[in-house]
Amino acid sequence: MLAAFLFWAHWGSGVPVFRSGTAPEPGWEAFRARYDVDYFGKDGQFVRAVQNGYHLVSYTTKYAPRFTRRTAADKVNSCVSCHTMEDFAYAFVNSDRFNARLGKRIGFEEQVQRCYVEHLDGYVPTIYDPAVRDIRLLSRAIAHHLQLTEGALKKEP
Repeated sequence: MLAAFLFWAHWGSGVPVFRSGTAPEPGWEAFRARYDVDYFGKDGQFVRAVQNGYHLVSYTTKYAPRFTRRTAADKVNSCVSCHTMEDFAYAFVNSDRFNARLGKRIGFEEQVQRCYVEHLDGYVPTIYDPAVRDIRLLSRAIAHHLQLTEGALKKEP
């Protein structure tokens, strides 16, 4: 009986609560095609993390409300209000560098934490929070597609 329930839950139910993925937000499929996310597989833990990262940076108040005091009515209410997707990739390949303004070495995760606090008036997530990890994986996927290497600088138009 347990085996029958498991087969039904995973393949036959169609009930979304039994699925590990989330429903894609508007723009996800275009992003997925533009940055060739399918290179990493159609589905899987990495692709789902990239999708969650996309949702976090594009719809921050919906997917990370605990780290922001902004609302959907505010002008700056998500990460993409200030940054482009390419900005995340360049920040990723240039992370773990000395920041002269702060006087210390700053990793990518700490940059994300600082952005939540300084630009979204939010709370600091831990480095291990999925809201930080998935933004890192999103940035890594974009950097891979753009073929960026460590220390690559963004060319100004």
